[in-house]
Amino acid sequence: MFDSSEWLNTDLNTFEIGPYDYRLQAPMKLSLKADGELIVSAAIETGFLHKGVEKALEIQKWRASIAYADRLDSSAAVFAELALCLGVEEIIMLPVPPRAQKIRIILSELNRISSHLACVAAVARSTGALAVMHHVLRDREQVLDLLELVSGARFSPNFLRFGGVKEDVSDGFIEKMIETCETILIRLKEYDKTLIFSDTFIGRAKKVGLIEKKLANETGMTGPNAKATGLMYDVRSSSPYSGYADIDINVPLAPAGHEHLGDAYARILIRIQEIATSIDILKQAAEKMPIGDFCSKKPEDEIIVPRGEAYIRVESSRGLLGCHVVSDGGPTPARIQFRTPSMAGVMALPKVLPGNKLDDLSVILSSMDLGMSEVDK
Repeated sequence: MFDSSEWLNTDLNTFEIGPYDYRLQAPMKLSLKADGELIVSAAIETGFLHKGVEKALEIQKWRASIAYADRLDSSAAVFAELALCLGVEEIIMLPVPPRAQKIRIILSELNRISSHLACVAAVARSTGALAVMHHVLRDREQVLDLLELVSGARFSPNFLRFGGVKEDVSDGFIEKMIETCETILIRLKEYDKTLIFSDTFIGRAKKVGLIEKKLANETGMTGPNAKATGLMYDVRSSSPYSGYADIDINVPLAPAGHEHLGDAYARILIRIQEIATSIDILKQAAEKMPIGDFCSKKPEDEIIVPRGEAYIRVESSRGLLGCHVVSDGGPTPARIQFRTPSMAGVMALPKVLPGNKLDDLSVILSSMDLGMSEVDK
C-alpha cells in the first residue's frame, strides 16, 4: 500500500548561509529555518573579520590612532576619525578653528553621500535593476573623486588631526564640490523614475523586512533604519557638534501612518532624502566657509593627552556612532571603545527576517546597510 509519508516531508527546511555568500553584504553567517519559501526563524553569527581595531589602538601613539580609526569602517571612515578627534580635543580642551570645523562637515557629508549611494546601488542589484546600479556607482565615483581631491585618498583618508585637519582644501575644490552636488541632485530625480517609483522595485521592497518602531527602540537603532520607522533622532540637530549648530538641517523622517513605514522601501526613501539633505548642508558649509587656520597646532606634532576620559557622539551614515576615549596620561590611549550603529541592526535581524521569503533576503540585508566591519571591531 502507498505510504505518502515516505516522500512527503513536512519538517522545516534548514539553511546555512555564509559567512561568504553573494546575498550577504559582508562576512556573517545566517542560520535559517523555512517552511517552503517562508522564513520561520533566523539566527545570526558574526566575528569572521577578526579586526581587533580597539585593541590595536591601545598600542599606538595618539597621533597614529587616527589612521587606525579609519579601519573601523572603510566605507564611512571620516566619522570614526571625527569621533576620536572630538573625544581627545575634549579631554585636552583643544580648540578647533571655525574653518577646520567647516572642512570637517564637508568631509562628513561627502562620506555620507558616498555611503548612501553604495547602499542604493546594493539594493538596485538585489532587485535586479542592474542598469540603475551602474548609474548610481558612476555618480558615487564623482563623490569619491572629491574625497581624493581634498585628502589624497578615496577611502580611509586619514585627513583629520587633533585641533583641525591635515591641510587646507585645494584651490577650486569648493567650486568642484558645488558642481558635483548639482549633478547628483539631478541624478536623484532620475533614481525616482528608474528605481523608486518603478513597479518592479515597489513589488520587491514594499512590506518587506518590516522593522516596527518598538523593535527599533528595544535594539537602540538609530540612523536611516530608525527614521524609516518614524523615530526622530539625529545627533547633528539634537546635539550639534563640530560647527553643525550654524547649519540648518532638514532631518528626513518617514511620516506616521505611512503605508510602508519601516519596510525596505521606506529605508531606501530615507537614504535618498538624506543625500539631498547632505547636499543642502554642503552648500551651506561652502557659503559660510570662514577664512583662517585649518588647525590650531601643527598637524605633524605629537600630542600629550592628560589623564581623563570623554564620550562623544556623531551622526554617521548608519546612525549614532559613539566613541569613549580614556587616557592615563601615557603616550598611548588607555582605552578607545566605539559604539557602532550597525550592531543594533544585527540584534534586530532575528526578529526582522521571520515572515519574509527567502528570495527577499538580499533586499532586506542591503536595505538595512549593515556594516559588519564596524560590528567585528
